[in-house]
Amino acid sequence: MEVQIPKGAKVAASSPPPGRMALTDRHFVLLFHTTHETMHAESILKGQRLRFKLIPRPRDIQDDCGLGLVIVKEDRKKTEDLLPPEGVYIKAAFHIEKDGTWIRENYPPAPISYESQPSD
Repeated sequence: MEVQIPKGAKVAASSPPPGRMALTDRHFVLLFHTTHETMHAESILKGQRLRFKLIPRPRDIQDDCGLGLVIVKEDRKKTEDLLPPEGVYIKAAFHIEKDGTWIRENYPPAPISYESQPSD
């Protein structure tokens, strides 16, 4: 069951375990609707040679998908522009404040599409 964090809500962040990336206020963690979408986004960003890192979702962030993509703030707009035309929709973006709290920004729901037309 997914725990919904309201837009703009603050959640305390913990220190990363050894060997994990230390996230700062320069980063955004992007979450997607499915692991498949996350992997597709990774492929698109890799093809565009953008700076990103595929990571396990930080424990402080409650969500269904266990993976996220970390991007730098400077690449956010370009990332947001690249993904939807490829059928990849960001579910939420999280950034960490200097005081260690996470801020969640929700995105509009992904459009529903059908492989075939619904039958009558």
